[in-house]
Amino acid sequence: MRKYAIFLMILISVQIGTVSAQNEVNFTLVNKTGFDLIDIYISPAGQNQWGEDLFLGTFNNFEAKDFTFTTAEKICQYDLKVVKLDSTDLIFKNVNLCKMLIVTLLYDFEEPRFVQDLILENQTDLTFSEIYIRDLSTSFWGQNVLGANVLTPLESAIISVKPGNEKVCLYQIKAVLLNGRELLYDNINICNEAHVVLFRYQGRPVHSFDR
Repeated sequence: MRKYAIFLMILISVQIGTVSAQNEVNFTLVNKTGFDLIDIYISPAGQNQWGEDLFLGTFNNFEAKDFTFTTAEKICQYDLKVVKLDSTDLIFKNVNLCKMLIVTLLYDFEEPRFVQDLILENQTDLTFSEIYIRDLSTSFWGQNVLGANVLTPLESAIISVKPGNEKVCLYQIKAVLLNGRELLYDNINICNEAHVVLFRYQGRPVHSFDR
């Protein structure tokens, strides 16, 4: 049975206005700001015309919610405004909702920021002691996204990716085994998929997507 890194998923469907040619946008919003939120607004980037509240209720810290809304035209870049219990606003600018299927909201050093989250599933018979991810435009791997944890066979984890250039979709994942051996998973397109499955075929590292 698959084990998933934890967060509660609640489906909310939001229809904005009436549109003739509907373009559907789907994304998951994860609240890791450290605050409970009471209102969520969305606007095309730079317009600051927030419209109606997308969510009625309390969006608790460490909670995740799924959103669907429709627009009259193809738009990718949005600004998000969330309201804390004390009525103060946090604004997250230039969120690419065409690319980022799981958006995690953070509040670090008194600044709102966001990351893209991926569900990473280990369908090999091996234990991964470290995992690194990079886009194909850079040679820098960065930090081990597992931290002090390991990813055992049939286990899944949530990892975070810093938002990069909106045109960058292809990534590499390097999985390090307990014996130090490395497996390289190449050309992983994370623009349209958020659940990446890692496995081996005839001894070679390959990946797929779980829908």
